Amino acid sequence: MGDNLSFDHAITAVRAALAAAHDLRQLNVRRTSAPDTYIMVTHCPDPAGSHNQADQHAAYTATLQEAGWDQALNLGPLVLIPGIPSSDTASDTYTAAWATTLDGLTDPVDAAYEARGQQHDYELTEAVFTVTDATGRPHVIITDDDLEPEPEHLGRVETRIPAYSHASTA
Repeated sequence: MGDNLSFDHAITAVRAALAAAHDLRQLNVRRTSAPDTYIMVTHCPDPAGSHNQADQHAAYTATLQEAGWDQALNLGPLVLIPGIPSSDTASDTYTAAWATTLDGLTDPVDAAYEARGQQHDYELTEAVFTVTDATGRPHVIITDDDLEPEPEHLGRVETRIPAYSHASTA
């Protein structure tokens, strides 16, 4: 699929995040090939424009990180987002921390609980999962059997936790 924006959920999501703060006409957003698990964003200004590409790429990186792509890297001449699922990944697909793929789920909390059901050690009552959605955005989900009994779990979704913490996050 490559750069086909109508079917590439990650490209569409990256463009939508950037559109909130930047002029899409000055952006080139595309996937790498072989493997297609990276997205590159480059600034393509009007030749008459006087924009500094390095400043623009820093701004694009900040916008993407704020929108949930914490892995977005400002490399100077371009912004690179690694760890993106393949372009043919369905929008309702999630990948759990240990690389278990879970299809047909409505949200990352459901994906975390499905992954929790597949784990081998059932004596654990709480688990922390990093669940990556089809666009490449990671979500940290804390499942707690004592607080959210099945099947009516609400889950606690933490989208920007750099490391596990015991802090209350209701």
